[in-house]
Parts: sequence; structure tokens; C-alpha cells
Amino acid sequence: MGMDDTGFDAVVMAALAGVLGGTYVVGASVAMMADSTESALLLGGSVGVTTVVGVLLLTTAGTLLAGQRWARYLAVLAFVPVVAFGYPRPGAVEAIPVFQTVVAVLSVLYLTFRNPVRGGDRSNVDDSESAAKVGSTIR
Repeated sequence: MGMDDTGFDAVVMAALAGVLGGTYVVGASVAMMADSTESALLLGGSVGVTTVVGVLLLTTAGTLLAGQRWARYLAVLAFVPVVAFGYPRPGAVEAIPVFQTVVAVLSVLYLTFRNPVRGGDRSNVDDSESAAKVGSTIR
């Protein structure tokens, strides 16, 4: 059996998820310490939502780097709240929320059509000569 392959696209997606997740966790911590919800780094103006999405994005980064096959679904689940809650307020459009939302939209579109973690190829072992069929030579 082959192992799963973590390709370059999985590393890039993990880096995006890690940077966004770290940004949201730090942003939520700063907003909680400052006792303010007027930060550009908060999703939907909520510290709780921002913290949950940040932790979910950091978990996604780990699963993508580990080559888990279900990481694609977790990544979509993590990037969709960024799109849903990360929209900039119409009165005060700022560059950071727009950039984060665009990155999340592009990530969701990419993950919809392609899985960054590929299954490995089955090794070429002749079953007639394998140790499992013939018996191990070491006893």
C-alpha cells in the first residue's frame, strides 16, 4: 500500500490556513484584552466566532501537512466561515478584511475542484512471491 502524498498545493493551503488561523487567534486575544470589538481582525465583530474559526484553521493546517485524506473537507468547513463572517462593513472598507475574504473565496473554489492530498500509488509487489503468501524466511 502506498502512503498519501502531501504535495506543494497542500503545503500552500496549509500555509494559508495557518497564517489566517494565527491571525484570527491573535486578533481575538488582542480584542479580548483591549475589551473592544472594533478590530479589523474580528470575524463578524465577535471574539468567540473569531477564536473558533482561528482554531479550526490551525487544525486544518495541521491535517493538510499530515496528509489526512479528510483534510479537504475540514479546509472547506474552515474557510467558509471566513467568507461568511469576514466581509468588510460597507461603511468602512479596509484592506485586511477584503484580502482575507478574497483568499478564503479562492481557497474554497480551489478545494471544491481539487483535493490537495493525493493518495499514494500501490506498490508493485508480485503477490506470488510476497512474504505473506510464501511465508517469512526469518523464523
